[in-house]
Amino acid sequence: MVMQKNQYFEAECIDMSHDGQGVVKVDSFTYFVKDMLLGEYGKLKVIKVLKNYGIARLIELKKSSNDRVTPKCPVYQACGGCQLQHMSYEGQVKYKTKRVKEAMKRIGKTKVKVNTTLGMKEPWFYRNKSQLPVGNSEEGLISGFYKKHSNDIIRNDECFIQSQVSNQVVRVTRAILDTYGIRAYDKRSHKGIIRHILVKYGFRSNEVMLVLIINAEKVVNEEMIVKDILKALPTISTIVLNTNMRRDNVILGNKERVLYGSGYIEDMIDDIRFQISSKSFYQVNPIQTEVLYQTALEYADLKGNEVVLDAYCGIGSISLFLARKAKKVIGVEIVKEAIEDARVNAKINGIDNVEFHIADAGDFMFEMAKKKEKIDVVVVDPPRKGCSKEFLEAFIMLGAEKMVYISCDVATQARDIEYLEQYGYEAVKCQPCDMFPQTTHVETCVLLSHKKTDSHINVKVEFDEGEGKVPLNKIAISHENIPHLKK
Repeated sequence: MVMQKNQYFEAECIDMSHDGQGVVKVDSFTYFVKDMLLGEYGKLKVIKVLKNYGIARLIELKKSSNDRVTPKCPVYQACGGCQLQHMSYEGQVKYKTKRVKEAMKRIGKTKVKVNTTLGMKEPWFYRNKSQLPVGNSEEGLISGFYKKHSNDIIRNDECFIQSQVSNQVVRVTRAILDTYGIRAYDKRSHKGIIRHILVKYGFRSNEVMLVLIINAEKVVNEEMIVKDILKALPTISTIVLNTNMRRDNVILGNKERVLYGSGYIEDMIDDIRFQISSKSFYQVNPIQTEVLYQTALEYADLKGNEVVLDAYCGIGSISLFLARKAKKVIGVEIVKEAIEDARVNAKINGIDNVEFHIADAGDFMFEMAKKKEKIDVVVVDPPRKGCSKEFLEAFIMLGAEKMVYISCDVATQARDIEYLEQYGYEAVKCQPCDMFPQTTHVETCVLLSHKKTDSHINVKVEFDEGEGKVPLNKIAISHENIPHLKK
């Protein structure tokens, strides 16, 4: 019998969900419990009952897990930025490894070997990008993260996953804006000026970018504010003013003015330099990025004569890493500004065996397949939603021997692997990498290899007259070399 709201009960946590909640079952009915760890037993209270599951609150622990620790952050319970600070770091690594294994088996239906998650020696203060909303309070401006499912900002002057440099820059900048009477933007009234304070910090270069995101074209006393910020924080390399007058949750606006410096900073991954602007995508954990990229390079197993396609290449970070070992790397990205950054990054590093194209990656691969151009390895690092079916179809048409698939969402990655394994590819190995300690997120790198490297997938395409382009859903993939292919 399903319990009712506000009813108390006792139960043991038998599992943990993908978002870090404890899972308990009573009479085969599942309840999710925040902050409860595997193996713990406690007194719980039902706070919501839905058709297929319920939500319960932990009232009292009667048996604690050996992995339970006291969170470092004083606002951890209220803030939505972290989900696992109550779990030891060793426990977090085990939890993430188990989560990846389960996703690969349950969603991917694959027997790929999943290695133990690569963790950090020091899993604190690791983020090089701090992007905090600013709000008003009786004491003045505050900044922090939003409370979960709320527009309320939980004030946090020292976030334990942001870099300590970023924490200091945000605190000082906020205090200076306060002295000039600058008010925070209010989502309900649409009044106020400062929306977010964004800081990017180069761990290797020690360069710092400060971006003030405002609901206006300019700020009163702009020059004095910049002067005061630079006096208090002389290590700042550049200050950018970003205008965003939209009424949605998009953080950065389209208009920018450089108030000080060059408008960008530089940093390094391994020995490759990157130019980073306010809008550049750059991995937020530079220490683990080197670990992740070395894994991708190992999985690609380049001998020096391969042509590699880097889909979703962004500012070229993986492309340039691969170019040192490949004959040629082709980077593809639909965002024009990212490709412009990628070309600059190739130039400043003197890497000339790489080319970058502004295009949809699926369309680009389709055109290459149509021209019978050969690609040996495809490296893909898609958004959280994973690869589209059209992208995967184009990859199958291209007939590359290998795919190195990097993902920030193992569920969508496993879904894509299940699809590719129907078409002759096999997930050979999987390496989780902890890019986001104290949170439930995990990055994964998977090598997919074609089962028959001495054959290829025969593709029959009927081209439309005129432009000669065919919609991807008209592609016919032959079964000749893939006897196990599902029809």
